[in-house]
Amino acid sequence: MNAPRTHLERLLSLIPVPYYWAGAIIGAIIFISTSVITVWFENNLDYIWPCFVLSTLVALQSTIVFWAHKKIILFKDILIDIVELPKQMTLKWYETQEMNIFNDKMMILVGVSLTILAHNIGLDNFGFSFNSTYSYFLFRFDYYFAHYIMGAGLYVWIATAWMLYQLSKLPLDINILLSKNIRFKGVLYSKFTICAIVVYLVWGIFHLSTPARLKSPQSMIWFTSFALILLGYFILPQYNIYKIIVKTKREKLEVFSSRLRAKAEETFRNPTYENFTYLNKMLGVQERLDEMSEWPFGSYEILHIVLIIIIPLMVLILEVVFKIIRES
Repeated sequence: MNAPRTHLERLLSLIPVPYYWAGAIIGAIIFISTSVITVWFENNLDYIWPCFVLSTLVALQSTIVFWAHKKIILFKDILIDIVELPKQMTLKWYETQEMNIFNDKMMILVGVSLTILAHNIGLDNFGFSFNSTYSYFLFRFDYYFAHYIMGAGLYVWIATAWMLYQLSKLPLDINILLSKNIRFKGVLYSKFTICAIVVYLVWGIFHLSTPARLKSPQSMIWFTSFALILLGYFILPQYNIYKIIVKTKREKLEVFSSRLRAKAEETFRNPTYENFTYLNKMLGVQERLDEMSEWPFGSYEILHIVLIIIIPLMVLILEVVFKIIRES
């Protein structure tokens, strides 16, 4: 049985369309209602773009959480293929991990905690001068709602990385070397990283669209910290996958090599055509296993993700440089 849907998934499911369209519709509703009310009270269009970015964040982040759950569900069959345990034990382990990742209470706790922290360090001081308290509170509500979803999604991302760490403790089958399933896990984490980076960039766009921008030391430290977390999120799970492959490869090759030596001795004692043919096949398998890549990604993928992370860091550096120039 799959874990129950999270509150964000249930929110999107209220609209009877595919989840990505439901996210877009909810974002559009928030944007239109916020824009109309803000323009009505403020008599200007200064807040249209920041409102649009916040609405985009609500739609994007909630959709990604829904998408992540679907991807984790697909991973169940892969676990059965690569884990060297009885099927029922593997399924029980998977269900426990899924429940931990999509834990509604933890998502709410992390989302609320990060939003309170952002408020306490002044990230919600945008520099706007609202004429109406209605506009002020509505804009703050949109920001807190989007920020809350970001925090809830962050918990999901951290929990998926923890799931991979737990996987490294399980006995793994030879299929982890012969099939592409473990590569799927590496690619999946790369996609998770890219989704998180896109959200990170959109948050940067939002803050750069406000008068406060990213000028304060708190905001720069905040965004730099998240950039480092994203980089770590990509590197650590992929390195864990690498260690899993290396460990399993070493263990299985030791068993295979002992059998190969035994077969070689038998062939020399009894040099029949059948024995030579079987020995030759075993040597071919060993050569194939030796040549298999132990990294679950390619150099192009690494470059692509690192460049995406470097871009927002460059924005922060330029903000610091221009601030120093203006003050000098």
